[in-house]
Amino acid sequence: MKIVRDLKSIVKPGQVFALIPFFNMDQEESFKLETGGKIYGYLVAFLLMVSSIMFCEDVLFDSWAYKLTASKSPAIQGDTEEINRTIETLFCICSYTMIVLSSVHNGGKHCRTLREIAKIDEYLEVNGFKRQYSCRMLGTLLAISSAGVVVVAFYYVHFLSEMDIERQCVVMFVYSLQLVYSYLFAIYLRIILMNLAQRIEFLNCRLDEFTRRQEKFPTYDKENWRELSNLIEMFCKFRYIAENMNSVTGVSLLFFFGFSFYTVTNQSYLAFATLTSLRSTASMSNVKDTMGLSCAWVIAETATMIIICSSCDALASEANTTSQILSRVYGKSKEFQNIIDKYLTKSINQDVQFTAYGFFAIDNSTLFKIFSAVTTYLVILIQFKQLEDSKLEDTIETSAAKN
Repeated sequence: MKIVRDLKSIVKPGQVFALIPFFNMDQEESFKLETGGKIYGYLVAFLLMVSSIMFCEDVLFDSWAYKLTASKSPAIQGDTEEINRTIETLFCICSYTMIVLSSVHNGGKHCRTLREIAKIDEYLEVNGFKRQYSCRMLGTLLAISSAGVVVVAFYYVHFLSEMDIERQCVVMFVYSLQLVYSYLFAIYLRIILMNLAQRIEFLNCRLDEFTRRQEKFPTYDKENWRELSNLIEMFCKFRYIAENMNSVTGVSLLFFFGFSFYTVTNQSYLAFATLTSLRSTASMSNVKDTMGLSCAWVIAETATMIIICSSCDALASEANTTSQILSRVYGKSKEFQNIIDKYLTKSINQDVQFTAYGFFAIDNSTLFKIFSAVTTYLVILIQFKQLEDSKLEDTIETSAAKN
């Protein structure tokens, strides 16, 4: 099974963390979700859900114990910053938990989708398809950025915070799980979506050759009709596969982008608040450490979002290119119009696209929309910060006047 060979580098890590179901991959006919793998996935999901409920309760009702800034000056880190950090930690826990729950719940549908891809690969390999997508460079860069967040967070939490050891372990465990699941989820999506895009590109090239041939030598016979019919059938199956992949990953994408958006916004705000709250050179070490953690988070989350958005956009763009090629055949040859008509009608009414559970489309334009929203919310948070600082100054002046 070619698709399984193409996913080989990410399948085992994904199965260990219950993102990818355990399946029997000896033969295509017996390719299905294993009973033991299903039990393992539900066990991992149950353990994560129980631990997440416990962590969320502790973080929510004892948030002061998770204070990540040891600074005693409220001018550097005030109530707004601490509230934002608490919400960010809660989002972090909910994010990786929902990614796992969604993956385990859709395990059966995921296996069926891979089996459908394997059936199409038989046709593609017969016609000379041999390409395979490698994600080593991007995977390495994303792994380095994720590991950088863990290292900086450990230094920040262990050496600069006032948390006890137990809560330090909780925070590091939560951050590490979020980064691991985000990394595996992004790399798996990248590999499988780019492999699908390569397959559609191969079919588009064959369709383009067929179109050019018809333009030069317009003929209508059974062989041409059968070739075009097979190509359109493959394209229809890939549209179905893309829709299934979106339904499998829709919830995970929603919670991942929700957490990433909040993290980028919050960490950018914390970096700005730290810089603007600088009162003296004595607090420069606090600024440097805070900036290091904020920059690491922003870089890691931004890199992950870029990988996911570009992967979804590449597949959608390649799939929607098919309609443009088919329209040339439709206009040049009346004999093929009947077989093309239904596909073009569906393509015009519904483009191939990935969405976060239907809430918003995911493509390259999503990044621009996210950072536009981040800028807007940063302005709002900065206004809250200025209001808090002004109230603090008034309180200090009042106390000084009384003394």
